[in-house]
Amino acid sequence: MPAYLIANYDVVDPDKYKDYQRNAAPIMAGGGKLLVLDPASVLKEGGAGAQTVVIEYPTMEAAQAAYESDDYQAVVGIRLAATTNGRAVLANGMG
Repeated sequence: MPAYLIANYDVVDPDKYKDYQRNAAPIMAGGGKLLVLDPASVLKEGGAGAQTVVIEYPTMEAAQAAYESDDYQAVVGIRLAATTNGRAVLANGMG
């Protein structure tokens, strides 16, 4: 069953965020496929940031392994420092 990393946040330091983007390849490990990268998401309910990212993985195990990998953990702090109002979840798909 596929699984998804869904992240949403406001970018407050574009230069630092570009640095994160240049180094974020480890999040795509294990068959990750970028489905959404929208810097101007339209809020319909609750509180959310402007940017939404959705990455599909073949399994929840692959998603967890990519996020928790040493290589990704070495760069995720750059994103956290460049953004506010953030959240990230791993969710199972339908299948």
